Amino acid sequence: MLGLYGPGSARDHACLLRLHKESEGRDIRFFNCGTNAVLSRLPWAVTVPEENPSEAAKRTREEGARIVLITDAELLQAAAVDAFRREGMTVLGPDLHASRLEGSKALMKTLVGDAHVPSPESWLVKTADDAKTFLRDHWSPSEQFVIKTDHLIRDGKHRSMVPDNLNEGLLDVDEEIAALLKAHAAGGLIIERRVAGFETSVHVLWDGSSYALFPPVRDYKQVGDGDRGPNTNGAAALAFGGGFSPGIEQALRTRLIEPTLEQLQRSAYSYRGFLYFGVMLTSEGPVLLEINVRPGNPEFAVLLDLLASDFHDLVENAAVGSLHRASVTWHTDRYAGCVFAMAKDYPETEDVAVTPIEGLEEIVAEGRTVTEAVGLLPQGRLAVTGGRIAAPVANAQSIEKVKSEVYGTLSRIRFDGMHYRGDLGYGIADNLFAGS
Repeated sequence: MLGLYGPGSARDHACLLRLHKESEGRDIRFFNCGTNAVLSRLPWAVTVPEENPSEAAKRTREEGARIVLITDAELLQAAAVDAFRREGMTVLGPDLHASRLEGSKALMKTLVGDAHVPSPESWLVKTADDAKTFLRDHWSPSEQFVIKTDHLIRDGKHRSMVPDNLNEGLLDVDEEIAALLKAHAAGGLIIERRVAGFETSVHVLWDGSSYALFPPVRDYKQVGDGDRGPNTNGAAALAFGGGFSPGIEQALRTRLIEPTLEQLQRSAYSYRGFLYFGVMLTSEGPVLLEINVRPGNPEFAVLLDLLASDFHDLVENAAVGSLHRASVTWHTDRYAGCVFAMAKDYPETEDVAVTPIEGLEEIVAEGRTVTEAVGLLPQGRLAVTGGRIAAPVANAQSIEKVKSEVYGTLSRIRFDGMHYRGDLGYGIADNLFAGS
């Protein structure tokens, strides 16, 4: 049996839709530690204790799971992989030690620096006063900075901020320190030199020795059209199955991916699972901004929609170290995209008002929409319970057709205060999406 353990994110939903589609003659289970009402009602969902990976692992073993996929950042930081391995299961995902790579940006910066991977210069500061002093001393029209929390926090708005001027930067420092305190997270801030270019998400599946590179995907983090407003945890995504242009792909492999994987092996951070490289394509070549040890959300939903080969086989082979045996093919002439319907006042707050949702039941039944912060009202109606609610997924041979399908589906979802990005496809670089 193949199991997925997770809180019911849109990424979980995308994986489950794909695994269910491929499930003829195969046994799959969703070991659900969250509150997504749509996923809780699945016939193959098994409820396991929230915030207790050890108990969840015992239940998963009792159900007969042999291989388990874990992609949630918070579960990885809570040593979920270690707990499941102690129960004798094979897990695709990093253990607690390897997950530190995402848990601390300072650690990540050190490792990629040792590998001579190009990455913007950065400085770790421990206090708000130190951060503000640095910004006052160094900010200029030609010298600007990004401010990031060193440690991983749930708050997407304050995890990384890109001020447009010094005064905004000083305010952002206070906001990020407050977000760290609210999250009970240790550490300080990373101040990183800002670089210009086109930002893209680069996904790799790695079995500790070989890897598969996924197609290019653009993640739309900011809440407003034209990349305006505060960051979300991900507002939309667009991918192209034809892959990166040859020159960019070669540069990604030789400048970023392979040196990083080799350094992780040398530094005992090797694991079997996904890596997400946040990359800026600059005039001087690709530059690494960050590394995550799991797939992006919602990027993974659109990447899976372009996968022509078998996802189940991909997961199983990667988990046991035989990724080279798996077929990895893509719908090379197609684009895939999705856009989140988001709650009123998000991303200013995740503590949104519980609000009834109309139209989602019918859309979910069509199997092309992934859900996340969806709960149940006492009378059984679906309701808003968090920031990101649902994201219709579509693929087609043009970006315009993808947009038409996605926004057509979004128009059928209704709840008070609903908002979403209306510019899917914005800023796509011709040299990234080779078919555009």
